[in-house]
Amino acid sequence: MSDVTNDQSQPTPQPQSAEGRDPRKAVWFRGLWMLVLLILFSVAQTLLVITAVLQFAWMLFTRKHNENIADFGEKLGNWMAMNARFQAVSGEEKPFPWSEWK
Repeated sequence: MSDVTNDQSQPTPQPQSAEGRDPRKAVWFRGLWMLVLLILFSVAQTLLVITAVLQFAWMLFTRKHNENIADFGEKLGNWMAMNARFQAVSGEEKPFPWSEWK
């Protein structure tokens, strides 16, 4: 017989990420944020259509573009791009409201 005993009562330690979290939980947590941001992306698409229609109507009546609508459209497009990078896991930065509205 061997003096070495295999104690099965001790749980096997789970690997930890750099932040000290279980990597599997981190993936599921990121998946949850991806789902939330996917829904918000759909809302942003609708807002972009509304923004484009408003800008077109403004230009139709005033013969020039509205700077505020254009600025909002640019920031909305930047948010959508940042969201897409997070969704595709090509970046770790979450879009607004977790980061600056650019």
